[in-house]
Amino acid sequence: MRLVHVSLRSWWWGEPLGALFGAAGGAWLGHDDDLPLDEVLGVAVSMVGVIIGSVFGILAMITRACDNNFLKKARKAGILPVVNYLWPFFTIIAMGILAIVFLLMVAGIPEDAPTALPMAAGAAAGFCVLWTLAGLLPALGALIVFTRLIEKTSGVQD
Repeated sequence: MRLVHVSLRSWWWGEPLGALFGAAGGAWLGHDDDLPLDEVLGVAVSMVGVIIGSVFGILAMITRACDNNFLKKARKAGILPVVNYLWPFFTIIAMGILAIVFLLMVAGIPEDAPTALPMAAGAAAGFCVLWTLAGLLPALGALIVFTRLIEKTSGVQD
């Protein structure tokens, strides 16, 4: 839970607000049989997959930059790169995995199930999908700040 850092700071980026809109939309899709649920599921699964793949690529680039020299300089300066800069990426991955689980649940609900079941699963899926999408903004901000940190420490003597 320490790596998946959800704090009041997150409210400024809009993840919870976007996730609530996603939950409302997911519940609405689960409520009405006439809405194109299959098409929405396909788009949501593709979107979450692309986002998680991108985040893993970004994490690979960031961890490559965290060589021993950089980590020594960061430790001397009292900076914790994983805690301070990588938490948005871990949050996106965690919410993306939850989104996929809930999307699988939505896809597996039989048509004759009580309306409350697809509504609840749709709300949970929509919540996690839109949190995953909205989480890209703070992650990109953290990436920019981390890149500046690497640039600033490059001129510091070991």
